[in-house]
Amino acid sequence: MDKKGTNIFVIIFRILSYIFLAFLFFVAAFLMFYIVSSAIAKKNNTRPLISIYTIVSPSMEPTIMVYDVIVNTRIKSDNDLNQGDIITFYSDSIDTGGYTVTHRVYKKYKYGDTTYYETKGDNNTSQDVGRITFGNIVGKFLFKIPSLGKVQFFVSSKLGWVLIILLPASIIIMSDVLKLVKAYEIKRELSKIKGKGSNSKKKKEKEKKIRALVEKADKINKKWF
Repeated sequence: MDKKGTNIFVIIFRILSYIFLAFLFFVAAFLMFYIVSSAIAKKNNTRPLISIYTIVSPSMEPTIMVYDVIVNTRIKSDNDLNQGDIITFYSDSIDTGGYTVTHRVYKKYKYGDTTYYETKGDNNTSQDVGRITFGNIVGKFLFKIPSLGKVQFFVSSKLGWVLIILLPASIIIMSDVLKLVKAYEIKRELSKIKGKGSNSKKKKEKEKKIRALVEKADKINKKWF
């Protein structure tokens, strides 16, 4: 590959790297906001402003698939919910082992001063057993990220931890160590050159060698890996 082609490749790689870093920054900022808001909600004994769940049941397919990650927003009152909305809630009637359920509001009605909700999964043949009230509801479905749960489960596995975290980290560390070794070698060569004679001919040779070493050091600094 010629020098021009190499430069184009480096530019494209850098742009993609910046985009990836920006994406990671956005994700980190969102997760930080999620963690802080959840902590505040827990302290105040309220529902979190934003809630995130990985779907592990096919009960809402094809609307929400297994391993989709959903993001919910907190609702202020019963007036924010209507029949057909998708909600995440804790059920006292369904045996879910203490986990949440994400289903659609099948029916909403009022009995006395209390509003009740009957729910149903899109993929289920009948509505859920029992009724829920506003106090059971965690949040209203906002959007989903398809199949992100697969990444979550993979990263949490031993193989995923090695491939996603340890391997890239090891490559970066090894790259930095090699750069330090090369920088030390260049510094040592510069020390040897500066210690030589200073007549006109040797001075030009020294300057030429120094320029070559500086260019070499500059190339090392520009390398990504």
